[in-house]
Amino acid sequence: MSKFLRRKPRTVREVLEEQGVPAEIIDAAELAGTDELLAIDAVVLPKPGRFSIDELADRVGTDVAVIRLFWRALGFVDPGEGERSFTKRDVRVLKSLLQLTAEGLVDTDLSLRVARVVGVSMAQVATAVVDASETRSEQRRENAIDPTGDEPAAADRGDSGSLPVRAAELLPFMSEVIDYSFRRHLRAAARRRLDLANSVDGVTQVIGFADLVRFSELSLQLDEQELDRVVGQFDQLVNHIVVRHHGRIVKMIGDGAMFTVTDPINAAQVALELSDAAAADPHLPGLRIGLASGQVLARDGDLYGPVVNLASRLVSVGRGGAVNVDQGVRDAIVSDRRFGLRSLGERNLRHIGDVRVYRLRPGRDWAAAAHET
Repeated sequence: MSKFLRRKPRTVREVLEEQGVPAEIIDAAELAGTDELLAIDAVVLPKPGRFSIDELADRVGTDVAVIRLFWRALGFVDPGEGERSFTKRDVRVLKSLLQLTAEGLVDTDLSLRVARVVGVSMAQVATAVVDASETRSEQRRENAIDPTGDEPAAADRGDSGSLPVRAAELLPFMSEVIDYSFRRHLRAAARRRLDLANSVDGVTQVIGFADLVRFSELSLQLDEQELDRVVGQFDQLVNHIVVRHHGRIVKMIGDGAMFTVTDPINAAQVALELSDAAAADPHLPGLRIGLASGQVLARDGDLYGPVVNLASRLVSVGRGGAVNVDQGVRDAIVSDRRFGLRSLGERNLRHIGDVRVYRLRPGRDWAAAAHET
Protein backbone atom coordinates (compact mmCIF):
# COMPACT_ATOMS: atom_id res chain seq x y z
CA MET A 1 0.00 0.00 0.00
CA SER A 2 1.23 3.52 -0.79
CA LYS A 3 3.00 5.33 2.05
CA PHE A 4 0.53 8.19 1.52
CA LEU A 5 -2.55 6.08 2.31
CA ARG A 6 -3.87 5.04 5.71
CA ARG A 7 -5.15 1.55 6.39
CA LYS A 8 -7.82 2.48 8.91
CA PRO A 9 -10.92 4.21 7.48
CA ARG A 10 -11.98 7.32 9.38
CA THR A 11 -14.89 9.69 9.18
CA VAL A 12 -14.74 13.44 8.66
CA ARG A 13 -16.12 13.86 12.18
CA GLU A 14 -13.25 11.86 13.63
CA VAL A 15 -10.79 14.09 11.80
CA LEU A 16 -12.43 17.19 13.26
CA GLU A 17 -12.44 15.67 16.74
CA GLU A 18 -8.75 14.87 16.43
CA GLN A 19 -8.10 18.54 15.62
CA GLY A 20 -9.93 19.59 18.80
CA VAL A 21 -12.95 21.15 17.07
CA PRO A 22 -15.85 21.43 19.60
CA ALA A 23 -18.76 19.02 19.11
CA GLU A 24 -21.33 21.79 18.69
CA ILE A 25 -19.35 23.30 15.81
CA ILE A 26 -19.05 19.87 14.18
CA ASP A 27 -22.80 19.29 14.57
CA ALA A 28 -23.60 22.64 12.95
CA ALA A 29 -21.19 21.96 10.06
CA GLU A 30 -22.71 18.53 9.45
CA LEU A 31 -26.17 20.04 9.41
CA ALA A 32 -25.06 22.71 6.93
CA GLY A 33 -23.10 20.22 4.83
CA THR A 34 -19.83 22.10 5.34
CA ASP A 35 -18.04 19.59 7.56
CA GLU A 36 -15.52 18.60 4.87
CA LEU A 37 -14.61 22.25 4.26
CA LEU A 38 -14.23 22.77 8.01
CA ALA A 39 -11.97 19.72 8.20
CA ILE A 40 -9.75 20.99 5.35
CA ASP A 41 -9.38 24.31 7.16
CA ALA A 42 -8.40 22.49 10.36
CA VAL A 43 -6.00 19.96 8.84
CA VAL A 44 -3.88 21.81 6.29
CA LEU A 45 -2.40 24.25 8.85
CA PRO A 46 -3.07 22.52 12.17
CA LYS A 47 -0.76 24.75 14.24
CA PRO A 48 -2.27 28.09 15.24
CA GLY A 49 -0.56 31.31 14.27
CA ARG A 50 1.95 32.65 16.81
CA PHE A 51 3.09 35.96 15.36
CA SER A 52 1.49 39.17 14.16
CA ILE A 53 2.82 40.72 10.97
CA ASP A 54 4.95 43.14 13.03
CA GLU A 55 6.45 40.26 15.00
CA LEU A 56 7.03 38.34 11.77
CA ALA A 57 8.89 41.27 10.24
CA ASP A 58 11.01 41.57 13.38
CA ARG A 59 12.00 37.89 13.27
CA VAL A 60 12.67 37.94 9.54
CA GLY A 61 14.71 41.10 9.93
CA THR A 62 12.93 43.42 7.52
CA ASP A 63 10.22 46.06 7.37
CA VAL A 64 6.52 45.25 7.56
CA ALA A 65 6.11 46.90 4.14
CA VAL A 66 8.42 44.30 2.59
CA ILE A 67 6.49 41.45 4.21
CA ARG A 68 3.22 42.89 2.88
CA LEU A 69 4.67 43.11 -0.65
CA PHE A 70 5.50 39.41 -0.74
CA TRP A 71 2.37 38.38 1.17
CA ARG A 72 0.10 40.20 -1.29
CA ALA A 73 2.13 39.00 -4.28
CA LEU A 74 1.38 35.45 -3.18
CA GLY A 75 -2.31 36.36 -3.23
CA PHE A 76 -3.06 36.51 0.49
CA VAL A 77 -5.23 39.05 2.31
CA ASP A 78 -3.52 41.27 4.88
CA PRO A 79 -4.08 40.02 8.44
CA GLY A 80 -6.06 42.17 10.81
CA GLU A 81 -4.44 44.56 13.26
CA GLY A 82 -2.62 42.46 15.88
CA GLU A 83 -3.93 39.20 14.37
CA ARG A 84 -1.53 36.30 15.00
CA SER A 85 -1.65 34.62 11.59
CA PHE A 86 1.97 33.57 11.10
CA THR A 87 3.96 30.54 12.18
CA LYS A 88 7.62 29.55 12.46
CA ARG A 89 7.38 28.20 8.93
CA ASP A 90 6.44 31.66 7.61
CA VAL A 91 9.50 33.05 9.39
CA ARG A 92 11.77 30.38 7.89
CA VAL A 93 10.49 30.73 4.29
CA LEU A 94 10.47 34.53 4.19
CA LYS A 95 13.88 34.77 5.86
CA SER A 96 15.35 32.40 3.25
CA LEU A 97 13.76 34.35 0.39
CA LEU A 98 15.00 37.71 1.64
CA GLN A 99 18.46 36.27 2.21
CA LEU A 100 18.58 35.18 -1.43
CA THR A 101 17.62 38.67 -2.58
CA ALA A 102 20.12 40.31 -0.21
CA GLU A 103 22.92 38.16 -1.59
CA GLY A 104 21.96 39.10 -5.14
CA LEU A 105 21.07 35.52 -6.11
CA VAL A 106 17.48 36.55 -6.84
CA ASP A 107 16.37 40.00 -8.00
CA THR A 108 13.62 41.52 -5.81
CA ASP A 109 11.41 42.53 -8.75
CA LEU A 110 11.80 39.06 -10.27
CA SER A 111 10.98 37.48 -6.90
CA LEU A 112 7.74 39.46 -6.69
CA ARG A 113 6.80 38.58 -10.27
CA VAL A 114 7.39 34.89 -9.64
CA ALA A 115 5.50 35.14 -6.34
CA ARG A 116 2.48 36.56 -8.19
CA VAL A 117 2.55 33.74 -10.74
CA VAL A 118 2.96 31.12 -8.01
CA GLY A 119 0.15 32.69 -6.01
CA VAL A 120 -2.29 32.64 -8.93
CA SER A 121 -1.31 29.08 -9.89
CA MET A 122 -1.54 27.68 -6.37
CA ALA A 123 -4.87 29.44 -5.82
CA GLN A 124 -6.21 27.68 -8.91
CA VAL A 125 -4.90 24.31 -7.75
CA ALA A 126 -6.30 24.76 -4.25
CA THR A 127 -9.67 25.99 -5.52
CA ALA A 128 -9.93 23.05 -7.92
CA VAL A 129 -9.23 20.63 -5.06
CA VAL A 130 -11.83 22.27 -2.79
CA ASP A 131 -14.37 22.39 -5.63
CA ALA A 132 -13.87 18.67 -6.23
CA SER A 133 -14.21 17.99 -2.51
CA GLU A 134 -17.42 20.03 -2.35
CA THR A 135 -18.87 18.11 -5.29
CA ARG A 136 -18.06 14.89 -3.48
CA SER A 137 -19.62 16.28 -0.28
CA GLU A 138 -22.87 16.90 -2.11
CA GLN A 139 -22.88 13.33 -3.38
CA ARG A 140 -22.06 12.07 0.09
CA ARG A 141 -24.95 14.02 1.60
CA GLU A 142 -27.34 12.63 -1.00
CA ASN A 143 -26.21 9.07 -0.27
CA ALA A 144 -25.91 9.47 3.48
CA ILE A 145 -29.28 7.80 4.08
CA ASP A 146 -29.97 4.72 1.99
CA PRO A 147 -33.72 4.48 1.29
CA THR A 148 -33.69 0.68 1.06
CA GLY A 149 -32.16 0.23 4.49
CA ASP A 150 -29.75 -2.38 3.09
CA GLU A 151 -26.64 -0.19 3.38
CA PRO A 152 -25.36 1.69 6.44
CA ALA A 153 -25.15 5.46 6.31
CA ALA A 154 -21.96 6.96 4.97
CA ALA A 155 -20.95 8.23 8.42
CA ASP A 156 -21.17 4.66 9.83
CA ARG A 157 -19.06 3.17 7.02
CA GLY A 158 -16.26 5.71 7.41
CA ASP A 159 -15.27 8.12 4.70
CA SER A 160 -11.66 7.22 3.99
CA GLY A 161 -11.86 8.57 0.44
CA SER A 162 -12.63 12.08 1.68
CA LEU A 163 -9.98 14.76 1.13
CA PRO A 164 -9.93 15.91 4.78
CA VAL A 165 -9.64 12.31 5.97
CA ARG A 166 -6.63 11.74 3.75
CA ALA A 167 -5.19 15.24 3.97
CA ALA A 168 -2.41 14.43 6.43
CA GLU A 169 -1.17 11.73 4.04
CA LEU A 170 -1.95 13.54 0.78
CA LEU A 171 -0.32 16.90 1.60
CA PRO A 172 3.24 15.49 1.44
CA PHE A 173 2.28 13.74 -1.79
CA MET A 174 0.89 16.98 -3.26
CA SER A 175 4.12 18.76 -2.35
CA GLU A 176 6.04 16.07 -4.18
CA VAL A 177 3.75 16.29 -7.23
CA ILE A 178 4.05 20.09 -7.38
CA ASP A 179 7.84 19.92 -7.18
CA TYR A 180 7.94 17.20 -9.83
CA SER A 181 5.54 19.08 -12.11
CA PHE A 182 7.46 22.34 -11.71
CA ARG A 183 10.76 20.73 -12.69
CA ARG A 184 9.21 19.13 -15.76
CA HIS A 185 7.48 22.34 -16.84
CA LEU A 186 10.66 24.36 -16.25
CA ARG A 187 12.51 22.05 -18.59
CA ALA A 188 9.70 22.20 -21.17
CA ALA A 189 9.64 26.02 -21.00
CA ALA A 190 13.41 26.18 -21.52
CA ARG A 191 13.16 23.85 -24.52
CA ARG A 192 10.38 25.92 -26.06
CA ARG A 193 12.55 29.01 -25.77
CA LEU A 194 15.42 27.11 -27.39
CA ASP A 195 13.15 26.08 -30.25
CA LEU A 196 12.07 29.69 -30.75
CA ALA A 197 15.64 30.97 -30.62
CA ASN A 198 16.77 28.38 -33.17
CA SER A 199 13.83 28.83 -35.55
CA VAL A 200 14.17 30.67 -38.84
CA ASP A 201 11.93 33.53 -37.70
CA GLY A 202 13.49 33.87 -34.27
CA VAL A 203 10.79 34.46 -31.68
CA THR A 204 7.80 34.00 -33.98
CA GLN A 205 5.13 31.61 -32.75
CA VAL A 206 1.49 30.82 -33.41
CA ILE A 207 -1.17 32.03 -30.99
CA GLY A 208 -4.52 30.27 -30.97
CA PHE A 209 -7.92 30.95 -29.43
CA ALA A 210 -10.76 28.44 -29.26
CA ASP A 211 -14.22 29.53 -28.06
CA LEU A 212 -17.30 27.46 -27.39
CA VAL A 213 -20.18 28.45 -29.67
CA ARG A 214 -23.35 29.87 -28.04
CA PHE A 215 -21.99 29.26 -24.55
CA SER A 216 -23.88 32.16 -22.93
CA GLU A 217 -27.14 30.83 -24.35
CA LEU A 218 -26.24 27.29 -23.35
CA SER A 219 -25.42 28.30 -19.77
CA LEU A 220 -29.00 29.54 -19.35
CA GLN A 221 -30.48 26.27 -20.59
CA LEU A 222 -28.38 23.73 -18.64
CA ASP A 223 -28.44 22.93 -14.96
CA GLU A 224 -25.24 23.20 -12.91
CA GLN A 225 -24.18 19.56 -13.39
CA GLU A 226 -24.72 19.64 -17.14
CA LEU A 227 -22.81 22.90 -17.45
CA ASP A 228 -19.98 21.45 -15.39
CA ARG A 229 -19.84 18.49 -17.77
CA VAL A 230 -19.59 20.80 -20.81
CA VAL A 231 -16.80 22.90 -19.29
CA GLY A 232 -14.96 19.81 -18.04
CA GLN A 233 -15.15 18.12 -21.42
CA PHE A 234 -13.90 21.26 -23.16
CA ASP A 235 -10.95 21.60 -20.76
CA GLN A 236 -10.03 17.96 -21.23
CA LEU A 237 -10.27 18.18 -25.01
CA VAL A 238 -8.09 21.29 -25.24
CA ASN A 239 -5.49 19.88 -22.89
CA HIS A 240 -5.25 16.55 -24.71
CA ILE A 241 -4.92 17.93 -28.23
CA VAL A 242 -2.77 21.02 -27.58
CA VAL A 243 -0.22 19.17 -25.47
CA ARG A 244 -0.09 16.23 -27.88
CA HIS A 245 1.10 18.58 -30.65
CA HIS A 246 3.82 20.20 -28.50
CA GLY A 247 1.76 23.27 -27.63
CA ARG A 248 1.15 25.06 -24.34
CA ILE A 249 -2.16 26.13 -22.89
CA VAL A 250 -1.63 29.74 -21.86
CA LYS A 251 -4.95 30.01 -20.03
CA MET A 252 -8.54 28.87 -19.95
CA ILE A 253 -10.91 31.85 -20.14
CA GLY A 254 -14.36 30.69 -19.12
CA ASP A 255 -15.82 29.40 -22.39
CA GLY A 256 -12.54 29.82 -24.29
CA ALA A 257 -8.92 28.74 -24.36
CA MET A 258 -5.73 30.49 -25.39
CA PHE A 259 -2.79 28.36 -26.50
CA THR A 260 0.54 28.73 -28.24
CA VAL A 261 2.42 26.42 -30.58
CA THR A 262 5.91 27.04 -31.93
CA ASP A 263 5.44 25.26 -35.25
CA PRO A 264 2.63 26.42 -37.63
CA ILE A 265 2.07 22.88 -38.92
CA ASN A 266 1.44 21.65 -35.40
CA ALA A 267 -0.79 24.66 -34.74
CA ALA A 268 -2.93 23.87 -37.81
CA GLN A 269 -3.24 20.25 -36.65
CA VAL A 270 -4.35 21.43 -33.21
CA ALA A 271 -7.02 23.70 -34.70
CA LEU A 272 -8.51 21.09 -37.04
CA GLU A 273 -8.44 18.31 -34.46
CA LEU A 274 -10.09 20.54 -31.88
CA SER A 275 -12.79 21.52 -34.36
CA ASP A 276 -13.41 17.91 -35.44
CA ALA A 277 -13.47 16.57 -31.88
CA ALA A 278 -15.89 19.26 -30.68
CA ALA A 279 -18.20 18.65 -33.63
CA ALA A 280 -18.24 14.92 -32.87
CA ASP A 281 -18.93 15.37 -29.16
CA PRO A 282 -22.68 15.45 -28.36
CA HIS A 283 -22.00 17.39 -25.15
CA LEU A 284 -20.18 20.29 -26.84
CA PRO A 285 -21.84 22.96 -28.99
CA GLY A 286 -18.88 23.32 -31.37
CA LEU A 287 -15.93 25.69 -31.52
CA ARG A 288 -14.73 28.78 -33.32
CA ILE A 289 -10.95 28.92 -33.65
CA GLY A 290 -8.48 31.63 -34.68
CA LEU A 291 -4.73 31.31 -35.38
CA ALA A 292 -2.22 34.10 -35.95
CA SER A 293 1.57 34.06 -36.05
CA GLY A 294 4.18 36.62 -35.10
CA GLN A 295 6.27 37.98 -32.26
CA VAL A 296 4.79 38.31 -28.80
CA LEU A 297 5.76 39.65 -25.42
CA ALA A 298 6.06 36.87 -22.86
CA ARG A 299 5.52 37.95 -19.26
CA ASP A 300 4.63 35.97 -16.14
CA GLY A 301 3.48 32.99 -18.17
CA ASP A 302 1.10 35.06 -20.30
CA LEU A 303 1.54 36.42 -23.83
CA TYR A 304 0.81 39.93 -25.13
CA GLY A 305 0.94 41.89 -28.34
CA PRO A 306 -0.88 42.58 -31.63
CA VAL A 307 -0.69 38.93 -32.69
CA VAL A 308 -2.58 37.87 -29.57
CA ASN A 309 -5.31 40.43 -30.29
CA LEU A 310 -5.49 39.32 -33.92
CA ALA A 311 -5.90 35.63 -33.04
CA SER A 312 -8.67 36.56 -30.60
CA ARG A 313 -10.50 38.64 -33.22
CA LEU A 314 -10.22 35.93 -35.89
CA VAL A 315 -12.47 33.73 -33.75
CA SER A 316 -15.43 36.00 -34.47
CA VAL A 317 -15.28 35.55 -38.27
CA GLY A 318 -17.80 33.02 -39.54
CA ARG A 319 -20.18 30.53 -38.04
CA GLY A 320 -19.61 27.76 -35.50
CA GLY A 321 -16.97 25.23 -36.51
CA ALA A 322 -14.93 27.80 -38.46
CA VAL A 323 -11.14 27.81 -38.21
CA ASN A 324 -9.66 31.12 -39.36
CA VAL A 325 -5.97 31.91 -39.85
CA ASP A 326 -3.92 34.97 -40.75
CA GLN A 327 -1.55 35.48 -43.66
CA GLY A 328 1.48 34.28 -41.71
CA VAL A 329 -0.05 30.92 -40.78
CA ARG A 330 -1.42 30.51 -44.30
CA ASP A 331 2.01 31.08 -45.89
CA ALA A 332 3.65 28.58 -43.54
CA ILE A 333 1.24 25.69 -44.22
CA VAL A 334 -0.06 26.33 -47.76
CA SER A 335 2.21 23.72 -49.39
CA ASP A 336 1.16 20.96 -46.96
CA ARG A 337 -1.54 18.81 -48.62
CA ARG A 338 -3.09 17.93 -45.27
CA PHE A 339 -4.55 21.44 -45.15
CA GLY A 340 -7.04 23.25 -47.34
CA LEU A 341 -7.19 27.04 -47.37
CA ARG A 342 -9.77 29.41 -48.79
CA SER A 343 -9.38 33.17 -48.85
CA LEU A 344 -12.19 35.11 -47.21
CA GLY A 345 -10.75 38.37 -48.48
CA GLU A 346 -10.14 41.31 -46.23
CA ARG A 347 -12.23 41.59 -43.11
CA ASN A 348 -12.46 44.59 -40.83
CA LEU A 349 -11.66 43.37 -37.33
CA ARG A 350 -12.58 45.46 -34.32
CA HIS A 351 -9.71 47.61 -33.00
CA ILE A 352 -7.38 46.10 -35.62
CA GLY A 353 -8.58 47.17 -39.06
CA ASP A 354 -8.62 45.38 -42.42
CA VAL A 355 -6.93 41.97 -42.32
CA ARG A 356 -6.79 39.23 -44.96
CA VAL A 357 -8.39 36.13 -43.48
CA TYR A 358 -8.21 32.51 -44.60
CA ARG A 359 -10.49 29.62 -43.71
CA LEU A 360 -8.59 26.46 -42.75
CA ARG A 361 -10.15 23.11 -43.62
CA PRO A 362 -8.95 19.51 -43.94
CA GLY A 363 -7.02 18.98 -47.18
CA ARG A 364 -6.85 15.98 -49.48
CA ASP A 365 -4.30 14.16 -47.30
CA TRP A 366 -5.89 15.00 -43.97
CA ALA A 367 -7.87 11.79 -43.53
CA ALA A 368 -4.87 9.59 -44.24
CA ALA A 369 -2.64 11.58 -41.91
CA ALA A 370 -5.26 11.52 -39.14
CA HIS A 371 -5.63 7.77 -39.54
CA GLU A 372 -1.87 7.27 -39.18
CA THR A 373 -1.85 9.41 -36.03
